[in-house]
Amino acid sequence: MAEMKNKKDSIIVMPNNSNHYNNGNGGGGNMNDKYVTKEYLNAKLETIDTKIDALSKHIDDKFEQIPNVIENSILKEREFQREQQKETRRFFWGTIIIGGISAVAGVASVIVSLILR
Repeated sequence: MAEMKNKKDSIIVMPNNSNHYNNGNGGGGNMNDKYVTKEYLNAKLETIDTKIDALSKHIDDKFEQIPNVIENSILKEREFQREQQKETRRFFWGTIIIGGISAVAGVASVIVSLILR
């Protein structure tokens, strides 16, 4: 009968589904470092699935927060622009008032100097 050899782990698969390890020498030896049980593998896969689900939920939560983050950033920028406009108005009106006071003082100084001559 035909035999199929898997070169990776030296398992010979027979047509009647019987496995022979170590090139047909009957297996044996310490195989704990090469093979795992189905229960152990399923437990590890379950752990990995749980971690992937948690990571996926975390990523979904982060993506759901993006519109809020953008909206908050826009609101902060608008508030910053309002503060800048207030400062610009204060500077403008302060300059006008100081300039007006200076002009009045200059005119008053000229008038006083003309009168006292």
